[in-house]
Amino acid sequence: MDIFRLADASTRIIANERLVDAVRRLELDGVVFKELEAR
Repeated sequence: MDIFRLADASTRIIANERLVDAVRRLELDGVVFKELEAR
């Protein structure tokens, strides 16, 4: 799984779809995902 935190946006974490799927399967709450456009 890939997960990143940007230096200029420390409250945002960039994760791949695999991590998002795992969090949803585990039914973890308190996490909000928003899709980013890849270039």
